[in-house]
Amino acid sequence: MTFKGPVEDRLAIHELVMSYGDAVTRKDAKDWGKTWAEDAIWRIPHFPLLEKVKGREEIVRLWSQVMEDYKYIVFTAVLGSLSIENDTAKGVTYTTETGMNIKDNKSRTHGQYEDEFIKKDGNWYFLKRTFSILHQDRL
Repeated sequence: MTFKGPVEDRLAIHELVMSYGDAVTRKDAKDWGKTWAEDAIWRIPHFPLLEKVKGREEIVRLWSQVMEDYKYIVFTAVLGSLSIENDTAKGVTYTTETGMNIKDNKSRTHGQYEDEFIKKDGNWYFLKRTFSILHQDRL
């Protein structure tokens, strides 16, 4: 694990990751959308609808559509590594999602995001997120 870069930027990216998780848990598309760069890419290769989505507007639209299938999701995340160089950064984020869909099926997913971040106008955003499932349980 490595963490490189100015402490202020590392803290800001940590808060970005936490804000993302908080917005997922609250199912708040507006706040969740604020974490993405305008030209972002979101990849979830095992999920055909989200195999490769480009642009904040489309990312938020599809995420909102997917979230309609859930009664709740509790999303927690931890940065495993982060390397910042000027106004860009790369890192790995480990996640746990526990949720219940509208059919009352419960699940817990442990995953990993390969992340790329960008700083614009003093704020950090996700530029690219690629998700992989590490383990999944049906509860």
